[in-house]
Amino acid sequence: MHKRIPLTLLAFALTACGGGGEDTETDATSNGPGIPTVTGSSSETDATGETEDSETSDETTEGPTTTDDPSAGTMPCMSDDDCPVEGEFCVEGFCEFDPNYCGEAMVTEVPYTPPNIILILDKSGSMVNPDNNWDDDQDDLDDDGFKDDDPMMMATPKVTRWRTLHEVVTLIGTEFDDKINMGANLFPSLQGQPVLGPQACPVEANPEVSVAPMNAANVLAGIPPAGAMDLAGGTPAEKGVTTAYNHLKGLGGNNDPVAILITDGAANCSTSAPDDMALLDYDENLVPTVAAAWNNDMIPTYVVGIDISSEPDMQGIVTRDVLNDVANAGGVPKEGDPNEQFYNATNKQELADALELIVGNTIDCTIELQDGIPDNTEPSVDVNGMTWPQLDAGADCANEDGWILDEDADPVTITLCGAACLGFQESGNLDLSFACTDVG
Repeated sequence: MHKRIPLTLLAFALTACGGGGEDTETDATSNGPGIPTVTGSSSETDATGETEDSETSDETTEGPTTTDDPSAGTMPCMSDDDCPVEGEFCVEGFCEFDPNYCGEAMVTEVPYTPPNIILILDKSGSMVNPDNNWDDDQDDLDDDGFKDDDPMMMATPKVTRWRTLHEVVTLIGTEFDDKINMGANLFPSLQGQPVLGPQACPVEANPEVSVAPMNAANVLAGIPPAGAMDLAGGTPAEKGVTTAYNHLKGLGGNNDPVAILITDGAANCSTSAPDDMALLDYDENLVPTVAAAWNNDMIPTYVVGIDISSEPDMQGIVTRDVLNDVANAGGVPKEGDPNEQFYNATNKQELADALELIVGNTIDCTIELQDGIPDNTEPSVDVNGMTWPQLDAGADCANEDGWILDEDADPVTITLCGAACLGFQESGNLDLSFACTDVG
């Protein structure tokens, strides 16, 4: 598992310069979540090339500093130090303002909008059925009761799928609590019963835990504990995603909505079932519902399977195939394996890796610069201690490493690409500095 650094470490700094002087970069410090501040000193350069530091003010300034002083441009001088107005330099004995002076610009707040993520969790009876208990740490692959790497030691006991899922949700909540808004929805609800009939298929109209910032503790408190053994009911996944989508659509704001469906089987409990027996059949309503959320509402649905079989069940349904259909309908299928378009976890580590990757990918790699690029400067991007090159506007961002500047966007954007984006998602650490261009 990669350790992630909170996004509150985002910081912006500017290198200020004057005519004929040396660049001096301000120091960046963080002032709380999402509100980095810049402190330090600016420098003016005298005729000998020596610098004299002066403390910067607390106010945010941008671009060239001008003055209404009627003496500007007329004050006699011997050196730049004799010119009291920032941006003026001693030219042929008089203080004159350099129109190419890049001045100082400080960004005191980095815009970051966390995604709204809802976990849609399978709480069906199969998640705690002893027949489905699994070796989630895979220390006993030959299933003889002893550790594979130490036959003299007893293997760890097999556990329920729900215990493993709960532990991974705990882990994800701990890692991402300060980066995402999170909630949870159960299918069936806590009222699901082990019977053949509608009592096996209830789903709440609102999620058990509404999506909110810093919400990991509430998510864990709102779902059954890791050791629960009384989970019961069918797999009403279509009802579960419907509640989740309605909730995400009702949240408003500019937060990107994301649904993550986690299940150990094919959906049933169809709302179209003509009788109780038909509730056991595969629910063909799931795929069109997921597709509509993506096509109409731009809500992507990631699909994570727990130990999914590629063999037909008693109805002839291949769970792997139907989950592939759901993953493709959700708009964000897993890449790299045409046979498995969803994330199929066969042990605890694979489940953790899948959720970590999915949640990490929801962190946007596009940085908005509300005030644009300061005049006469060039941006430089450093991600987690590594400086990345600027790419051409037409670069293949998915397969090239670096960043793309779009000054025509409103606001101006910098998009991190390839390894630069991955590094940002893993560390949350980005430094953006502006170096002065040649002022002539």
